Amino acid sequence: MTPIQRFRLSLLLLLLLVGGGTLGYREIEGWGWLDSLFMTVITLSTVGYQTVHPLDRAGIFFTMGLIVVGVGTVGYAIATLTETILEGHLQNFWGGRKMERTIEKMEKHVIVCGFGRIGALTVPALHAQGIPFVIVEENPETVKEILERKYPAVLGNATEEGVLKKAGIDRSSALLVTLSTRVADAAYIVMSTRIDHPNLTIIAVANDSRTEAKLLRAGASKVVSPFILGSHRMVMALTQPTLLDVMDVVSGRDGMGLSFEELVIPEASIFCDHSIAEIAMKHGFRSHIIAIRPAGGKNFVLPTAQSVLRANDQIVIIGSRDEIKRIRELMDRSGEPS
Repeated sequence: MTPIQRFRLSLLLLLLLVGGGTLGYREIEGWGWLDSLFMTVITLSTVGYQTVHPLDRAGIFFTMGLIVVGVGTVGYAIATLTETILEGHLQNFWGGRKMERTIEKMEKHVIVCGFGRIGALTVPALHAQGIPFVIVEENPETVKEILERKYPAVLGNATEEGVLKKAGIDRSSALLVTLSTRVADAAYIVMSTRIDHPNLTIIAVANDSRTEAKLLRAGASKVVSPFILGSHRMVMALTQPTLLDVMDVVSGRDGMGLSFEELVIPEASIFCDHSIAEIAMKHGFRSHIIAIRPAGGKNFVLPTAQSVLRANDQIVIIGSRDEIKRIRELMDRSGEPS
């Protein structure tokens, strides 16, 4: 039993004792509810007030029994309260309730399953880009560390029913499964989530090609292999170091604040049915659209200044984060460009 549970039990016992004492005095002495309650409280608190009314023999025995039981119960309650406060359990409890309310209000957030090596690197990147997220982790010590960083988290195993629901899976935009060393658990999470949420973006981590194939069959939208990506970067550092430097710039590794962004043109957007040149001239773009995937298409195409954007087209844009944010806000507006 946890300290919080023991504290709850002691409070319950106190309430039962107060209720029982009040009812006892009312039945034995025939007093009113208020007098019976007052007598019970001063008896349990041992403050030494005189009795409300004279007690008969039965009332005296009842009071002695109430004192014996009450002193033990009150002492237990004080001990559990002290333990709870000194060890920080009460603060953690209220902090946990606050965290639950925060998660309940979240929508279109990303759920990160696992806070191991990959998860611990992924979460700060999400935080830096302002993407809302919730971490699901089964290790209590790790969850404590996560909460100390002020990240929202749910304690539990993502394979267990209800844990992902507690993290808001029904309202989320994506699920990141970073359990690279626990293939069976990762595959189960991917498969069960895909069954319940067929349109959800699910990205998983794999250490090898066999695991990648399993996760794709289980329903993952994408599978990322850190080892394969790392090997590609090593070769690029050897053969194309300048290109690698450019990639570091747009990924934000050098602190310049440039990034790639993938955006979808909303229907009725002011960008719809206008060329890139026209939009750039009217809105003073300082970013560049480097690829377009037409709505319903599978492949990206390299655009020209005369390329026309249509509703639901996907575009890849490179620029500063502030500029891309401005473009996103413009793109979401309806009507004619002005």
